[in-house]
Formats: sequence, C-alpha cells, structure tokens
Amino acid sequence: MHRRTKAAVLKLLLLLELHVLGTRGELREAFLTQATGQACQTVQVGEPWTSSSPIKCYLECMLFYPDTCQSIIYNSYTQNNCRSGSVAFRPMVMVITSIPETDSTDDILYARQPIPPCDTSGNFALYEICGTTVCLHLSSSLVNYTQAKANCAQMNSRLFIANSMVRLSVFWHVSRDYLNYNTWLGLTDISQEDTFVWDNGDLLSDEMDQYVWHTNQPNNDGDEDCMEARHSEVPSPRGINDDNCYQLKKYICEPYDAYDAK
Repeated sequence: MHRRTKAAVLKLLLLLELHVLGTRGELREAFLTQATGQACQTVQVGEPWTSSSPIKCYLECMLFYPDTCQSIIYNSYTQNNCRSGSVAFRPMVMVITSIPETDSTDDILYARQPIPPCDTSGNFALYEICGTTVCLHLSSSLVNYTQAKANCAQMNSRLFIANSMVRLSVFWHVSRDYLNYNTWLGLTDISQEDTFVWDNGDLLSDEMDQYVWHTNQPNNDGDEDCMEARHSEVPSPRGINDDNCYQLKKYICEPYDAYDAK
C-alpha cells in the first residue's frame, strides 16, 4: 500500500475510534478483550512503535499487519509501547518467546476471530480459547488411531489438525480440560520415519517442530508413528508425544467445512 494511502486509511480509522461508538471504552469493549499473561499469550510480529491508546495501537496494527494482527500488547503505564501480535493462545511451557513476559506490566488484548460453521444440534459443539473458536466433536470412547480417523470420517470430519500455535493450544487445552485423557490428533510419520504429516497432507512446519514436542520426544520407541497429547502420565503443558498407532485413546474431530473456512 502507498504511504499516502496508508496515512489516509489510518486517519479514517482514528475517526472511527473517536466518533462511531462514542467512547473509547465502548470501542475497546466491542473489538478487544483484555487478558492476563497467565490466561492468554501471543507471539510478537514486527517491531514495537509508539501509540497513544490501546485502540489506536490496535487500529494501526490492523493497518500495518492486516494478515497477522489478531492481538496487541500495550503498556498502559508508559502509553507508548505498542506491539503487534499473532493469534492469542493459552500459555504453553515450550513457547518461550511468547508475550507478555513474566512480571510484565504490558497488557494483552485480543480480537475475537470469526466463528466457523458448526451444527451444534448434532455431535459437535463450539469451544473458544483466547478469541479463537473451533467446532469440535470430543470422543467418549477409547479407540486406536485408525478407528479414530474412521469415526471422524463418518461425521464428515477429520482428526483435529493443530498446525499453528493457536490450534495446538486449543487442542491441548480442550483435550486436557474436557477429555482429561491421552488424545489422538491428526499427525503421523507413517509414510516416512521422522517426516511428520498432518492428515490434510501438510508437513509439520519447522517453526511448529520447535514447540510441539514433549521433552525428549519423538523417540519412536517401538515403532511409534501416531501423535497424541499425553495427560494421564505426563500432566504438564509441554507438547505432544509419538505412540504406537494401535494404542487406545480418545480423539477430537473437526468438520471439514469448519476447518476449510479458516
């Protein structure tokens, strides 16, 4: 976007801040939700800049980072440190670059993301974490990996694909807080050892590979090709583990249309 065009758009956005909803408090409530660092975190995008209010910070964030700005970090004490954040997510121990940092006076404010299509009259329900809503079916039975995939397919869905930090966080916390049991997700290295592929055909990204694993995992101990969140024996938010595909676990499905709508 041309610099003058950006300036004109920003001016219009600031007019929106001042006039459309009347007060900054109303606008902030309409667009942003404040969270503590213990409840939600984010990963910084770009360099910080000076901004006179959280709303102005958010509007500038949307302007300069339209594809990635889904949260901001703002210091209300100094009123001059605005940082753009990617999707907000609940804290995970292995994510050491997340913000706000421990004991920080920064606030995290996130914007709620679009709600996917979801037939809540059937086997699926909506779950929301830090502004991200997903449509999921949570299993009540224990099955092996192959059966879990088949059960999801019968409901026009697939095993949950946690191919971003926020989706990994959603998966981890839903499986822990609602199922509280070891849970399959749609990731395997069945075709080629140590080449991890999501069930939609995407490879596990190098970025995600830094964060998703339990300590000293994956270790392929006894031909372990299917991935799980393990809660019963390792009850800490450290990532996922590889296991034998014939083991019995719970699972989470997401409708094809809900996933593709993202």
